Amino acid sequence: MSALYNDERPSIFVIPNPLSFLAHKGRTIGSYLAGGLVALGWWIFIDAVIQASSDHTDDAVKMGFEDWFSGILTSLGMLVINLIDKSRLQGEAFSYAGSNLVWKARLFLFLGFALIAGGFAGSVCVLIIKYVVNHDSAQPYLYYGVAAVVQCTLLMFSSAILWVAQSTQEEYEYNVRL
Repeated sequence: MSALYNDERPSIFVIPNPLSFLAHKGRTIGSYLAGGLVALGWWIFIDAVIQASSDHTDDAVKMGFEDWFSGILTSLGMLVINLIDKSRLQGEAFSYAGSNLVWKARLFLFLGFALIAGGFAGSVCVLIIKYVVNHDSAQPYLYYGVAAVVQCTLLMFSSAILWVAQSTQEEYEYNVRL
C-alpha cells in the first residue's frame, strides 16, 4: 500500500488529503480570504449607513460618528498589527543603535490589539446603549448597531487570518509565536 503513495508527501492517514493542492498557496489564499472579510465587513456597515440615510421618518435613528468610530478604530488596529515585521517580535538579540526593536515591535503589537479590542467593545457599547436600551424608537433600527458589531467581528477575524497567512513559511509550517 505504501508503494501507491510514494510520489506524494508522507502522511499519517491512509487516504491522502484531497485539498493538498491548496497547501502551497496558503499565503495567497489567506490574504484573499482576509481581504474578502474586510470588504464584507465594510459592505455590511455601509449597507446599514445607506439604509439609515434613506429612512426619512420622524422617529428614525440616524447613524452618527459614534457608529463609524468603532469600525475605523478596528481597521486601524488591523493595519498596525499586520504592518509589524514578525521577525522583530522574536528574541532579545535585535538591538539597533542602542534602542531595542523587539520591545518597540511588541509595544506596537499591543497597541494594535488594544485598538481592535477597543473598536469591538465600542461597537458593542453603541449597540447596547443606542439601539437596545431605547426600546421605544430604536427597536426597528437594531440592524444598524448589529451591522457595526458584525463589521468589527469580521475585521478581527480578518486580522487573525492575515497574521497566520503572513507567518506561513512553508506548506505545513506556521509560525504563530508572539
